[in-house]
Amino acid sequence: MDIDLARTFLEIIRSGSFIATAERLHITQTAVTARVRSLETQLGCRLFVRNRAGARLTSDGERFVTYATQLVQTWEAARRDLPLPRGYDKLLSLGAEISLSNPLMLAWVKRLRQGLPDHALRSEVGSDIELQNKLDLGVLDAALVHQPEYRAGLQVEQLMEEKLIQVVHSHIPEPYLYIDWGPAFRSQHDRALPEHIRAALSFSLGPLALQYLVQCGGRGYFRTRVVQRYLDEGILKRVEQAPEFSYPIYLVHARASESPALTKAIELLREIALDDYDWSRWYYAEL
Repeated sequence: MDIDLARTFLEIIRSGSFIATAERLHITQTAVTARVRSLETQLGCRLFVRNRAGARLTSDGERFVTYATQLVQTWEAARRDLPLPRGYDKLLSLGAEISLSNPLMLAWVKRLRQGLPDHALRSEVGSDIELQNKLDLGVLDAALVHQPEYRAGLQVEQLMEEKLIQVVHSHIPEPYLYIDWGPAFRSQHDRALPEHIRAALSFSLGPLALQYLVQCGGRGYFRTRVVQRYLDEGILKRVEQAPEFSYPIYLVHARASESPALTKAIELLREIALDDYDWSRWYYAEL
């Protein structure tokens, strides 16, 4: 199938109409209509219902969204990775959630440059769902995540134990900062601390919340490795008798992509997990 058909399909969803899609893609509306008709003919189903308000997906169209997205992502990955840089004939593609990119992912890439000098390396940062979808597609060989999905064909290994603990600024104890650590944390937090379900200050990114806490005060939940230095220096204090939440780090990789190089890469990662890094220094510098 022509990849432009899938791109056009996704652009119609984003823009909401054939006319807007034609303008964005710099083609005629007739060309957009022809692409959709070609796609519907190849699939044997209708994807859109058109009316004066624009274009609405049919039930078959809604189901095709995932496939179209995967087609475009896989094609873009192939264009990005092929051909390999001169002097390299092998590639390892690795991913990590943003909070794990430094120092863990950075240390892994540095160690791989030494341990596998004949391999080109590609590292990518994304959400846990995005990374695991790309593992399914074969775009990534391995990824570091906090909340893995146990899918067929994916190997999940707990790499490091981690906790979320409540800490408070030593001189400015309020307000309560709510940091969104994902669906599992949200569920457990809301059951354990219903009085803090609706906080006046909330963050979707841990490094930003930590900067605010250190500079402006308050209290909230953070990863033990990240706040340890601030606890040792007396900038923050641990809130006694506050609930703790498990937040381990997992390595996920596709069984189909297992190779001697990936096995070696995983061995190096396990060694790194035992090293004593100052996570707070890296974490605070992310922003």
